[in-house]
Amino acid sequence: MSMAWSSPEAEWVRTGSMLFDQALANLPDGDLRQPSELDGWTKAHVVSHVSANAQAIGRLLYWARTGEPTFMYSSPEDRDQEIEAGSQMNPIDLRAWWADSESRLRMSFADMPEEAWQQSVVTAQGREVEATETLWMRSREVCIHAVDLNSGVSFSDLPEDFLVRLVGEAVARHSASSRESGIRLEAEDGRIWEVPGNRGSAHVRGPLAGVAQWLTGRGTQGVEAAQGSSLPALGKWL
Repeated sequence: MSMAWSSPEAEWVRTGSMLFDQALANLPDGDLRQPSELDGWTKAHVVSHVSANAQAIGRLLYWARTGEPTFMYSSPEDRDQEIEAGSQMNPIDLRAWWADSESRLRMSFADMPEEAWQQSVVTAQGREVEATETLWMRSREVCIHAVDLNSGVSFSDLPEDFLVRLVGEAVARHSASSRESGIRLEAEDGRIWEVPGNRGSAHVRGPLAGVAQWLTGRGTQGVEAAQGSSLPALGKWL
């Protein structure tokens, strides 16, 4: 087993995949056409997206192994069309796509040569990253979208160290956009993050899982702004 496939990120992939599989198994076929936690997407769209993402990340692993450029998607339009087409599959085929794509990706991760993990690939957003980054990319997909299925999995079920990294990345993304007021985030365990703003800072407190949920635009459970002020508005991310 490679060092990368025994890393914390790899464990998050395994945990997230188990949680996603559990959430999907809890869904009756008829509920797949119901709205997910993502605006405009049914739960079938979420399953389709996560299945297509497994194949897309598999292409990056192929690129890293062979040196042959193989992008995640041929275009944003093709990505969207693939997700839409998958969302219209009958439930048996959609569940089979998830199971097959996930199994194949796990095998690709496990079979990656040690030296291939350090090869550069390009994400769908155009970022050049080492192949090891695909583990974090996949862990976000399966962990967060397991929650989006709204079928028994919540942010509190996600690994603590995963949530810490997720919050750090979400803070960095929000910090990169211009904001009128900043945000000071304080988790119940004492961790603190800062999102800079042009004037002042809102003070937001809550459990780590709640902070992660709020930063990704998926609810405010357990999170509150200090001194009775309202929580700053944040859009969905990922």
